[in-house]
Amino acid sequence: MDLIFNIFNPELMMGYGSLPLVGSILVHIAFSAAVFNDAQRLQKDRDALVFVNTWLWSLAVLVGGVFVALAYWVMHHSTIAKR
Repeated sequence: MDLIFNIFNPELMMGYGSLPLVGSILVHIAFSAAVFNDAQRLQKDRDALVFVNTWLWSLAVLVGGVFVALAYWVMHHSTIAKR
């Protein structure tokens, strides 16, 4: 019985339970920075950003994550993107 309570130690769960949250935050920040750099390059080279400007795309990816980054890629880099 004591073994069961040791497995569900609240202090241990707080440490390892926050790893997915920290990982998700890091992924959001990394994708947001990548989209910001790419959007700046696209705006400088072709002046061709869809819908909004550089910082708003970056903010949208920071909040929306991988799915918004996928939408950005589809609109700007895929074969169905208008060039």
